Amino acid sequence: MSLRQIPNLVTLSRLFLAVAAFVFFGELTFKESLGAPETKAAFYGFWCYLAAVLTDTLDGFLARRFGWVTRVGRIADPVVDKVLTLGALVYLACTPALAWPGDIGPLMPPWAVVVILAREFLVTAIRGLVESSGHPFPADGYGKVKMVLQSVYVLVLVGVAGGIPSFLGLEFLELLRHPLSVQVLFWSVVSLTAASGVVYLLKAARLLSGASPR
Repeated sequence: MSLRQIPNLVTLSRLFLAVAAFVFFGELTFKESLGAPETKAAFYGFWCYLAAVLTDTLDGFLARRFGWVTRVGRIADPVVDKVLTLGALVYLACTPALAWPGDIGPLMPPWAVVVILAREFLVTAIRGLVESSGHPFPADGYGKVKMVLQSVYVLVLVGVAGGIPSFLGLEFLELLRHPLSVQVLFWSVVSLTAASGVVYLLKAARLLSGASPR
């Protein structure tokens, strides 16, 4: 096996970890719907999801540091990222039994998932259009921060449900259960996701208006 394939194997491991996390999320949501909280499923789901998020940094670092960038990796990495984050958010949106204390509604309202999905489809379409004109269109800082924030939101939701603050001896993290903390984090995720989509749109318009490379 070529060393150039190592980052791709890390990306593949992220996909398997995402699937494992979704299995635990599924058990969690099933038990919650029966009115029987399942902290063990949330606990294991948290660690699988956290490991998957960390591999996202690792494969990119290896590819850039050692020049192991491949065409397969450039395509697979963003696809697996979308499976990881969007899959988790859809899970949360489809589980009305899971809600925050304080009667502030579901963990992830369906309309918010629609906004996030629309942004992803829009950026994917724009990237294809711009790159077909000969201009490179890599992810920027907004996109990376957006994914980190979405991942943090999922980890907070599942981590608190799985008793992670107590397990790590970080009782102050229980503050994340407060409705205000939830609202701030939620609106940060939605706002940054939408804003990053607008930034990509303006960047694409600027590149295409001055079109030349092909």
